[in-house]
Amino acid sequence: MRKQWSESLKKLIRPILFRMFPSSSPAYHCPLCGYRGSFKDKHVRKSPQLVRVSSKCPQCTSTERHRMMHLVLGELFQDWNPSDKSVLHIAPEDCLAKDLKNRFATYHSADLFKKGVDFQEDIQKMRFPDAAYDCVLVSRVLTVPPDLEASLGEIRRILKPRGIAILAEAYTHKKTDEFGEWRNERSREVGIDLLENLESRFGRVDRYLSDRYEEENQIHNLMVEDGTPKDSYPEAVRLKGRGFMDLVVVCHA
Repeated sequence: MRKQWSESLKKLIRPILFRMFPSSSPAYHCPLCGYRGSFKDKHVRKSPQLVRVSSKCPQCTSTERHRMMHLVLGELFQDWNPSDKSVLHIAPEDCLAKDLKNRFATYHSADLFKKGVDFQEDIQKMRFPDAAYDCVLVSRVLTVPPDLEASLGEIRRILKPRGIAILAEAYTHKKTDEFGEWRNERSREVGIDLLENLESRFGRVDRYLSDRYEEENQIHNLMVEDGTPKDSYPEAVRLKGRGFMDLVVVCHA
């Protein structure tokens, strides 16, 4: 309860401080909460120091991936009507959950460890019946479970015919780097080869890259390593001299 109260206070104070003491960084617009102003840097690691520049909205705490997913969903739902459909939101993000609850007829959340979800489920072996949901949304989760193949198989299994899986990951390698162990609560770093895996499982896979949306929403991953821009990422997502683009895929069953 104390942590929740503290986070609520931070969300109230942060945007006020950012407006009172503006930084030299560009002003952005958060499509989730409407905030306009500078965003907060995210420190990824200390040595070598890696920073995601202008990552977090100080008002709603959304990061690049949340804003990107919000924009993709808004575009997708213009043609794919969710109002009479069901969605399973795995490892649910609070800043996306409210909108999904308003759009879908049935909203369920699931996570193996997180409290307050509808179902405590392991994505590698879920207890839902076949063809249980019209939509499954998974964001930055596939780096975690040891068995990636089982996780992808389960996502496909619980989708209804003509259902969709919406998946978002950080594609930082050409080929997925499997650690072979549990490292910093992750089993792997995802590569572009994941897209080929998805295309083998689904009838159609649509790619949404962050360069299709307005720069003012700041949905690119702007990377700086030890003070120098880092862009050593796969060409499919690379932003020359800046970092890498965010990528959301929509997989059609």
